[in-house]
Amino acid sequence: MEVQAEIDLKCDGARVFAAYADVPGWPRWDPDTRAAQLDGPLRVGSKGWLQPTKGRRVPMAVIEVTPGRSFTVRCAIPGLCMVFEHRLTALDSGGVRVLHRAQFSGWLSPLFGRLLVRQLRQSLPITLQSLGRYCAPTSS
Repeated sequence: MEVQAEIDLKCDGARVFAAYADVPGWPRWDPDTRAAQLDGPLRVGSKGWLQPTKGRRVPMAVIEVTPGRSFTVRCAIPGLCMVFEHRLTALDSGGVRVLHRAQFSGWLSPLFGRLLVRQLRQSLPITLQSLGRYCAPTSS
C-alpha cells in the first residue's frame, strides 16, 4: 500500500536537502509534523522519533541517504511499518523535482494504511507546496 506526490520547484536542490537535514526544523515546512528529532545527523543508522500533528509519536530510523539527492526513514509500531521516501531530481530547466512517497506494510496496514493513504493523498501536495515556499530563494 503506497501513496506519492511530486512537485517541480524553482529552487536549488541543495537548499531543499538542507531543509530535510534539519530534522527538528521539519515543522517549519511540513504541516503534518508537530515535532521530529534524530540522535545525530541525517545518516543511515540514525534513530529518533516523529510526532505527527494527528496521532502519537512514533520511533523513526534513517534507512537510506544519498546526500543532496534522497533519504528514507522507517517508522515502525507493532503491526504497522511506514516507510517515507524523499527524492530530489535536478531539472534541465533549473530547479528540482521533489518526490515524497509513503509505503505501509504489516498486519495492521489494511486498516491503518488505508486511512493514512487517504489522508496523505490530500496532505502530501500541501506539504510539497509548503516545502517550495520554505526553500524559495529570497530576494535581496
